[in-house]
Amino acid sequence: MRTHVSARKMLLLLGTAVLAGAVLAAGVVAAHLRAPQSPGELDAALKGAPLVKVADIPSAPGLAARGAFAQVGHGLVCLWDAPSATSPARQGGCNHADDPLGGHLVNASLAYDGGPAARAVRDARIIGLVAPSVAAVEVAMTDGTVRHMALGTATVAGAQYRAFGYRFRATDFRRGVGPKAVVALDTGGKEIDRQPTGFGS
Repeated sequence: MRTHVSARKMLLLLGTAVLAGAVLAAGVVAAHLRAPQSPGELDAALKGAPLVKVADIPSAPGLAARGAFAQVGHGLVCLWDAPSATSPARQGGCNHADDPLGGHLVNASLAYDGGPAARAVRDARIIGLVAPSVAAVEVAMTDGTVRHMALGTATVAGAQYRAFGYRFRATDFRRGVGPKAVVALDTGGKEIDRQPTGFGS
C-alpha cells in the first residue's frame, strides 16, 4: 500500500499493530513542539486520541467501505484513510494543529494498493480536508478528465472545514489513467489551489 502526501506533511504508513514506517518532513511541526521522531513515538503520542469520521469512502465490488477520519492529539491534526475508527490499519498524514491544511486551501492524501504503474493498481482512494472558502474540489486525471469530489462539513480541532473521501473506478486504472492533482475551486469555478498527488512520479 502506498500513500502520497504533500511535502509539508508527516507521511505515515500504519501496520496492523503499530506504525510500520514514517517519513518526517522538515518543518511539519514548529520549534516549540517536539515532533514524534519515529513511528513508535507517534503511535504513543496519539494513543487514546479518538478518530472521528469526516467523510465516507464508498464500497465497490469486492472492496469494503472505508472512511476518512480526523484525529487530534500531541499538537497534531491527522487525517487517516481507514476501515473504521478503531482499526490500526490506516494511512494518511499529520500537520501541526495550528495549520491543519499545511498552508494550503486543500490538504489531500492518496492511498493505493498495487502499482506503481497505473494498470497494476488494484484499489485507490483519496481523502481530503478543505478550507470552508473552497466551493468545489476536483481531481485532475492523467488523461485530462476530472473527478468531482462530494464535500461534506467537518469540525476538526474546534474549527469548521469541508471534507471528502473518494474511491477511484477500477476501469480508470485498467486504462492506465490515474489521479494527477487535487484542485480547489472558488464559486466561479476558478482554480485557487492545487496539490499534486505524486502518483506515477
